[in-house]
Amino acid sequence: MTDKLPLRVFLRSGRRSLRRMTALQRTIFFDIRMEDLTYAQLAERHGISVEQAEEEFAAALRVFLRTLREPEPWWRRLSFRL
Repeated sequence: MTDKLPLRVFLRSGRRSLRRMTALQRTIFFDIRMEDLTYAQLAERHGISVEQAEEEFAAALRVFLRTLREPEPWWRRLSFRL
């Protein structure tokens, strides 16, 4: 997916998607991606059920992918170089 987007666009979209996630979704997203935790470990860490951990991660992925697919606003594509 990143091979189609320039790196700066991908990073900007990634930051925008993280801002759109709830705090729990963002935390679970990072825990799975960075710490390689299982859903059971996440559930224990956050005091939620395994099913809820799965749902929150799925919701975070949907937000992330939806944001990556959004076209960049026209005004961000303008290049102001002096």
